[in-house]
Amino acid sequence: MNGLRLMNECPTVIGMMTAVVQSGGSIDTAIRNVAEEGPNLSKSIFREVVRLADSKGTVSLIKGLSSRMTDLPPESAGYGRSVLMILSAAESADSETRDRLLRDASDSALESIAEMGESYGASLTIPCMMIFGIGIMVPMILMSILPMLSIGGMFGSAGINRGILMIITLAAVPSCLLMMTLFIRNRNPFLKQNESMSNIKMALPLMISIPLSFAYMVMGGSRDFLFLVAVGPACVITALTMSRLMHSESCRRKNEQSLMDMVFDIGNRMLSGFNFEKASVDAISSNEDCRIIADNLEREYCLCRGDVHSAIRHAVGPTSPEVSTSLCSIASCSSKDPDDASRLAITLGRQMQSRNVTKRNIKVKLKSTTDMMLGTAMIFAPLVLGMSISMLEPLSRINGGFTFEGTTMMMDIYLVELSALISVLISSLGEESGIRDMIWRFCLICPVSLLTFTACSIIQI
Repeated sequence: MNGLRLMNECPTVIGMMTAVVQSGGSIDTAIRNVAEEGPNLSKSIFREVVRLADSKGTVSLIKGLSSRMTDLPPESAGYGRSVLMILSAAESADSETRDRLLRDASDSALESIAEMGESYGASLTIPCMMIFGIGIMVPMILMSILPMLSIGGMFGSAGINRGILMIITLAAVPSCLLMMTLFIRNRNPFLKQNESMSNIKMALPLMISIPLSFAYMVMGGSRDFLFLVAVGPACVITALTMSRLMHSESCRRKNEQSLMDMVFDIGNRMLSGFNFEKASVDAISSNEDCRIIADNLEREYCLCRGDVHSAIRHAVGPTSPEVSTSLCSIASCSSKDPDDASRLAITLGRQMQSRNVTKRNIKVKLKSTTDMMLGTAMIFAPLVLGMSISMLEPLSRINGGFTFEGTTMMMDIYLVELSALISVLISSLGEESGIRDMIWRFCLICPVSLLTFTACSIIQI
């Protein structure tokens, strides 16, 4: 699976190397640049190559990287092919051949990503249907046949063993769902690495459900509404505390996409005769959402005393480190040849735009899967289970007074577990798979699920 996740880093690595090679830098500089600032998996590979070259374990960085690319797993063949094209472009003396190879390397990386995304999307069909079947159909069938099994004493005078029912509903079924979720998560090549565990502190407001549950029981409330009264408000409070942060992150991602689109515009403005500083500020300020970034960049240019790279990192880096690195490469190239810098900006802008289009297409293809899982956890599962619970009361009267006390609470616990598992699953289908996103989705799904279940379970049939 590391091979597929390595493949996911290919467009970024190709963009970084293209920026150096097309701006007139050496291929050794490009390799060392990836080793220092590249994506995680690629960084480790390039660092190994640099270490071998510095310790005389290989003739040169080019030879060492070429050898390393041939040892990649089969699923990373597109990665190795694209990097080898960059190496060939760097050694080419003809500028037209070099530009063609750089374009081919970028196209090859994007095509490999698109194929990987289509393959990944197609592989989700069966696991997601299994999650749907196990997570919804098994509890629903249990609730449906529960009254029938108790009629006529099929289990003797002792009735149904509630312990077995609880083990199946609260342990066996969630365990199966968890294994399927981890399987899907492990197969996702787009997941980001090195997730910080510090974000788990965002779940602390959920602990308020403990005092709420005690207060509710002391006041004599029914156990059937315990989770709705305790967990529901805790999720709402947690979501409110996270709302500003999630909104800020959403704006940052949106601005990052806009900045990537602006790189192409910067190249066009430079071709029209503007210098890099003027072109970058005007291009970024043309987008209303990025106006603040443009103002910060213009102010940093005035204060940087010629250190343009520092100005870019301070103004653009917090929103998009990748765009910041690209702009620094364009700035370095513009100090040597403005025409080459404009062509570099156009090339990098096209790469970023094409990569974003590819990822958006993959996201659209996965949307049907995520929507089905979201609808399952929020509406369909609690609706079906709630209607099954509502049928137990009249059937218990037919059954001579056999009660199903505690079944509602058991289903409440199961729906909380299901909401948590579906939150992990949905967060594991795309790029944003952090603990923060899982907590946010759980706080949105769980209250709606409990409310739907409670509303359906109290219906008198």
